[in-house]
Amino acid sequence: MTNVNESGRSMVEMLGVLAIIGVLSIGGIAGYTMAMNRYRANEVIDAASKMAIIAMTANGGAGADTPITSLAQAGIGTVPCLSTISANKTGAVTITLDSGCNAVYDVIDSIAGAKAGSAGCTKDACTLDFSGSTGSTSSGGTPPETTTPVQ
Repeated sequence: MTNVNESGRSMVEMLGVLAIIGVLSIGGIAGYTMAMNRYRANEVIDAASKMAIIAMTANGGAGADTPITSLAQAGIGTVPCLSTISANKTGAVTITLDSGCNAVYDVIDSIAGAKAGSAGCTKDACTLDFSGSTGSTSSGGTPPETTTPVQ
């Protein structure tokens, strides 16, 4: 009888490695998704902040007579997920997002609502009050207040 000595990995060891790779992949995808939602939310808040400042400082500081209702009016390029936006001379900005970006509302609420201390975004719209803001909030800052829109 001959003794055959085989070397290699067993099926159990290979399945263990595959399971570890799968768990790490799921964690990476979840982290990437959260990072992209936070990026999109910061872009929306940045555009809203810029529009609020433009609306409040129009007409030599007296404010815009009519609300600014498009990014083009404010000279801002396209913003991911942003469907509609409107800013008035008091600094209130109302935004709605594309239908596939509902998770971004939650991120906007966590960023903007952290300072206000209350939830202000619904799945229909979000109103941000920049009346006390002096600049952009895309680099980790927060707007002063978030309120729920009246419909």
